[in-house]
Order: sequence, then C-alpha cells, then structure tokens
Amino acid sequence: MKRLIALLLFLAMQVPLMNQWGAVAYYRINQEYIAKNLCVNRDKPMMNCNGQCFLAKKLKAAEDKEQKSNSERLAKMPEVVLSFQTNLSLFKAPYFEREVHENNFQHEEPYPNFAAKGFFHPPQG
Repeated sequence: MKRLIALLLFLAMQVPLMNQWGAVAYYRINQEYIAKNLCVNRDKPMMNCNGQCFLAKKLKAAEDKEQKSNSERLAKMPEVVLSFQTNLSLFKAPYFEREVHENNFQHEEPYPNFAAKGFFHPPQG
C-alpha cells in the first residue's frame, strides 16, 4: 500500500514535466506528418528542419503555459511572514554580580535555603 501511495505521489509531482514529454512524444510519433504538413520550413528542404520548428513552438508554448500558471498560483498565495522583531527590553532580568574567589574548590550555593537545612539532615545513630 505504501509503495502505491509513493508511486502516485511521484507521478503527481511529474505532471508538469509530462506536458513537455507529451509534446516530444507527439512529435516523434507524427514526425513525417509534421514535416510534410505543419513545418514552417517545408518549402525549404535544404534546411533539414523535419518539423523541429513545430516542436520548438510546442515546447515554448508549454513552457509559457507553465510559467503563467506558476505566476497565477504565486499571486493567489497569501504572504507568509517568517520572522518578526520584538522589543526585548520588556524582558529584563536583574543582574547579580558574583564575587571572584581565588580558591576554585570553594562551594557556594547560588540560592541558600536556610530553613531546609534544619529539617533535612542525615539520621543520627
């Protein structure tokens, strides 16, 4: 089931490219007819165009159509703000200076709790 869903998603992503592939496939299948009837340069066989001008027109039209649809989609999309500025002066924290001690092995509790020392002590035996 997961493979089927993955395949469908992959094909859905390839739909814009299939428009150009379709134009090339149509040209390859009907190359003789295009060269004889639809080619702009069919009166000039020395150019060896063989309908490539028709293919170029179809590819250009497909590209223009895709760009137009992309620009229309972008115009319809709402603008999303990804960042914003705030005034950080609202969040001021008090600054406490700490004394610098030469003895690095001295232990000080940053927030002494004198009441807790009286209640919690190891049992005496």
